[in-house]
Amino acid sequence: ISGQSESTWCCACYSLIFTSGPVAGKQMIVQVTNTGGDLGNNQFDIQIPGGGFGIFDACTNQFPGGNYYWGAQYGGVSSRDQCSSLPAALQAGCFWRFDWFQGADNPSMTFTEVTCPSAITDITGCVRS
Repeated sequence: ISGQSESTWCCACYSLIFTSGPVAGKQMIVQVTNTGGDLGNNQFDIQIPGGGFGIFDACTNQFPGGNYYWGAQYGGVSSRDQCSSLPAALQAGCFWRFDWFQGADNPSMTFTEVTCPSAITDITGCVRS
């Protein structure tokens, strides 16, 4: 996040309001848990099952064996039908990508820091003091 460092944004939550593509007008609350060197200015890299494994491939280590189709490194699978080629634990999240998120590809957005909802922090255990 422009003008900030890890000490200010790690574990912080943000309201993203999408302004382009099929999700224009939709809002999503996210929590920042890490950063990557391959991101643009003020870019949120939303980790969605089936969305590609990006600069680091932890997927094949976390789900060894199996004849899975992961799709492109950046972008992942290209259709809802391909979600069934992922490990069972990831399929529901992949379906969400094509249902609620409508397969959007890096939509533009505005963002504002918000208080983290317990629905997120209860899962991540990451709470800012």
